[in-house]
Amino acid sequence: MKITDDQNELFDIVDENDQVIGRERRGEAHQDKKLIHRSVSILVFNDRGELYLQKRSATKDTDPLKWTISCSGHVNFGDDYEITAHRELKEELGIDAEITFADKFLCRAPHETEMVAIFSAKVEPCRAGFNLNKEEISEGKFFTRKELNDVLKKGEIDLSFMGRKVLERVRWL
Repeated sequence: MKITDDQNELFDIVDENDQVIGRERRGEAHQDKKLIHRSVSILVFNDRGELYLQKRSATKDTDPLKWTISCSGHVNFGDDYEITAHRELKEELGIDAEITFADKFLCRAPHETEMVAIFSAKVEPCRAGFNLNKEEISEGKFFTRKELNDVLKKGEIDLSFMGRKVLERVRWL
């Protein structure tokens, strides 16, 4: 299967206090839980308080075809969380939105460890829609908290590991 994520992109490697201690390629960072690298998670809400979730494309290197939060990505070597959040909104959803920092936490996944910064954004109710990057996202939908919890209980959607952790962190699950 073809993977569209660049396995050679460079990430800052950080310690548990989020201090840079080195750098490593994506492919290595995703296979070694000791290599803590930075990521962002952006929760995009509409005027009704519904949260947009995306289904990852089949060509993603982690959790292909699983549902996750609105937008996410890794902080490239030398970048910061806020720059990355804006870049990812543009790359994945085709939007530029004001973002608000919400939280930051260390997330230990089965094969990797990330320092995750969570941001939120609100989109205008009259938006015609997002311009989804098909290499990143296969589809997306707005959910109320109740709708999301109902479809999860019924097994109608499968959440990515990191998506679940972020949604638990912000108490949406």
